[in-house]
Amino acid sequence: MTSMVTATSENDVYICPMSQTTIARDKIKQFSSFSHAFGNQSTFGQFLTAPLNSIADLHKQAAFKKEVYSPETRKNLVHVWNRQIGSYASASQLENLKLLESEHTFTVTTGHQLTLFGGPLYLVYKVLHVVRLAEEFNASQNDFKAVPVFWMASEDHDFDEVKSTHLFNQKLSWNSDQTGPVGRFNMNDFQEVHESFKAFFDGKENEISELLTVSEKDDYASYLQEFLSKLFADFGVLVLQPDSRDLKREFVPVILREIAKPSAHQAVLNTNKNIEEAGYKPQAQARDCNLFYLKDGERLRIEPVENGLAIDGEVFSEAELNELVQAEPENFSPNVILRPVYQETILPNLVYVGGGGEMAYWIQLKGVFEVHQTLFPLIQQRVSIQLVDGTMKKRMDKLSWPLERFFQSKDELKKLFLAENEGDDLNLSALFDSFNALRSEMIEKAKSIEATLESFAEAEAVRMKKQLEGFEQRLVKQLKQRHEQTLQSIDFISERVIPENSLQERYFHWLQFAPSGEFKNLLQSIHSEIDPFEKELVVIDLTK
Repeated sequence: MTSMVTATSENDVYICPMSQTTIARDKIKQFSSFSHAFGNQSTFGQFLTAPLNSIADLHKQAAFKKEVYSPETRKNLVHVWNRQIGSYASASQLENLKLLESEHTFTVTTGHQLTLFGGPLYLVYKVLHVVRLAEEFNASQNDFKAVPVFWMASEDHDFDEVKSTHLFNQKLSWNSDQTGPVGRFNMNDFQEVHESFKAFFDGKENEISELLTVSEKDDYASYLQEFLSKLFADFGVLVLQPDSRDLKREFVPVILREIAKPSAHQAVLNTNKNIEEAGYKPQAQARDCNLFYLKDGERLRIEPVENGLAIDGEVFSEAELNELVQAEPENFSPNVILRPVYQETILPNLVYVGGGGEMAYWIQLKGVFEVHQTLFPLIQQRVSIQLVDGTMKKRMDKLSWPLERFFQSKDELKKLFLAENEGDDLNLSALFDSFNALRSEMIEKAKSIEATLESFAEAEAVRMKKQLEGFEQRLVKQLKQRHEQTLQSIDFISERVIPENSLQERYFHWLQFAPSGEFKNLLQSIHSEIDPFEKELVVIDLTK
């Protein structure tokens, strides 16, 4: 295991040789039932090319992909990639680009929206997962090679989902009025949030400096492509910006087919019925035409109408729209249903690795791939990880509770603690039993004197119950003061395990666990602990 530097203060992360345990997903309510079920891919066989259960399955997929992936597409892909990242790529990234020239080299891919400064934690887990999967594939045989790829969802338009990140108890946000594909945003209003990010590391000349000094770009996608390339430089990860005219040319046959005949829509509807019969809810909804047209900062739907297809109210005949596709393919953008088809068209890809939500919509798409005559890849749910650093571990050790317990709410944890430590003092059940008996006697006594007094007795009983509850709350408050420090520790741990009731990996930026800016050892250590076939939540103790 990788050896790392120990922190010098309580605010630093204790980074040492690491050890891990696992917690079953079905024990943690923050995971969906689908996420737990997809760990057993055999139960989803009808929606897959084949279940991915071992490295041998990748070898079979490589043989299939080799037969259908054209040398011309490969040559174009490598050319575009060299143009995009060649000026700053690391030695291992350039080596992987060279390997991709061979018909025996394939990709293992993950991807994501263009999140601010490459957060949160699970983006790192996604990328290091495909790195480990590619390494295991390469070590298992000599017929083929695989290289890890990060696909930038640069045409996604949901800016609200990516504009913020949580780091060091602060929320950083990029405030912008720009609209349309986020990757095409200019950088004119990015400086303020960038300066806030840099301020965390003022005076620290170390590994973070290379990320902080990423050169200014014309658009956000180009900036983040260099940022992520440098972040994962040591792992040879190839970061692709797919919003490219030359790459979109490879996708033109699919675009024209989607315009001519809305078969993908029906394919998804058919699959959705099977998904619902299996007890799950379809994640994504298909449209009659699953394409957008990009124009002047807008992402416009292409809608079939009686006389052809309409874009923002302007009607085109099929022939006119086909001419527009040939003239400017870069401005035709696939939606969530067709984006995976675009990915598998331009990449020599074997497997897509994503989160549970992504897997939920990928299982809707096998029929869409058949309609568009594209090989459906293997798919795999990414590893989920919970990091435990020194400040968490010290508090957890004092409580002697297993980590699994901390996936409950703060209030539940505090009640549990007080029940365990002050159970006798907190147990007022005998008093409430006595009160209930007294209440019954009061009502019966009142009724025996005069029937109309029953409501008076009821009202008095309600008043007395409120007083008893107030008495109970005062006792609880006093007991909480007695254990104030421990209850504050419970707050602290809870906020690190399930911040805002969300999984840690979905909330914190990865630099939360590398506060000095020295992030490479953290990445190397997480990488060494990842088993790409692990189905449960992996708990990595950074203090061991």
